[in-house]
Order: sequence, then structure tokens, then C-alpha cells
Amino acid sequence: MPFTLLLDGLYAKGPIIEICRKNKWEFMIVLKDKSLPSVWEEAEGLMRLDTKGECRYERTWQGRRQMFRWVNEIEYEYVSGKGKILTINVVTCDETWEEIDKKGCETTKTARHAWISSSPINRKNVHELCNLAGRKRWLQENNILKEKHQGYHYEHIFSHNWNAMRGYHYLMHIARMLNEMALHSISLTEHVKEVGFRLFIRKFRAVMTYRELDSERLRCLSESPGQLRLVYEENWKTSRSAA
Repeated sequence: MPFTLLLDGLYAKGPIIEICRKNKWEFMIVLKDKSLPSVWEEAEGLMRLDTKGECRYERTWQGRRQMFRWVNEIEYEYVSGKGKILTINVVTCDETWEEIDKKGCETTKTARHAWISSSPINRKNVHELCNLAGRKRWLQENNILKEKHQGYHYEHIFSHNWNAMRGYHYLMHIARMLNEMALHSISLTEHVKEVGFRLFIRKFRAVMTYRELDSERLRCLSESPGQLRLVYEENWKTSRSAA
């Protein structure tokens, strides 16, 4: 099954890229400013020579103005003098957007992102590879930030045994799920009083384990007529009383 590895800057190294190439794995790897200096030097030099904008693409995505630049087929020698040469593709994204600060003033924010791509970059695939693939790695990492920084003391490695590390990872997620459920259980107090504790447990178990959708009920809901009413009133008090 084909898949794409989304890796952070720690993996922007020759041996990792060579393993991906050998196994025919696609990848998008974060390229930090101080990583692979020879690659950065060549990429930035070639970008400056692109005066016609042939390897440049500008768009707006989620309220951010983006400027993509890329250079394909850069030769990277990662074992000096031993002939270990890889061909890689580099893409950068410079972003600009507006935010409201704590004082209520509008400020302009900027950011820059860069990746090493296994696939050559072009205008047709740059959005998909960078925005819809490369940036998804941050979403995965953000999902465990609470466990890392808000009391769980979750770190990358708690054991050098793979089964033990994997088991700890699952247990950590289960523990946090139980804590979140307990934290928000106050919202269910009235419902538990109404249906009883045992019935609530049965309903809760059904919600957590039942995966089959009621297609007939969904069909009826989609076919049921709906109403959209637009009412304009010049007087706010009149519209409020009418509501």
C-alpha cells in the first residue's frame, strides 16, 4: 500500500532519505534553517535565479497569503568522499496573515516553512504536498501536547523496548480519555438522574462500541423538508419581541 511519511526536522538526514528511497516510501520532511547547509545554499541560489517565476506559486489558504518556491533535483552528498549522493526536492512557503493582539490592534504575522519532498514539486501538486500533507504532521503532534505539557509528563521515549513503549503510549491515551470524560461528566448529571445509572452505562457502552450507521434514519433525515426563514425588522426591539 503506498503511503507518505510526514517527518520532523530530526529526520532530515542522508541515511533516512536513503532508506525511504530504497523502500519506495514517499516523504515530506521538515527542513530547518540550519539543517543540510549545502542543500540550502544551492536551493536559495537557484531560487534567486528564477526571475521568471517558473518555480513559484502564490495563493491564499485559510486566510493566509502564501508564496511557494521550490527547486527540484538537488544533488546532496551526505558521506563526503564516498560517493553517497541523493537527489532531493526542496520547497519553501512564506506566509503572511493578520491577527488581533491583546490590545485589540491588528498586527501582521509572518512565518516560513520548508520541506524536503520525495516528489518533484510543481504548481499542480504544491498545495496538496505542503498544505494537505506536510502540515498534517503538526496536527498529529498537537494532539499529544496536553499529555506532554499539562501534567502527564509524556516524553518521546519511556523505554527502548518497542512493545513496552507502544503499550505505554496506548495507556497514556486511555488515561487521558478517562480524565477528560471525568472532567466533563458534570454536564451529564441531569441526564443520569433522568435515565438512571445502569441505563446510562448501557447507552454509553453502545456509543463507544457501536459502529454501524442507521442508513434508513439518515436517508429520512436527508429527505425531510426544511425551512429557512429570513425576517428583516428595522426596529431591534420589534424583531426581538417577534422572535
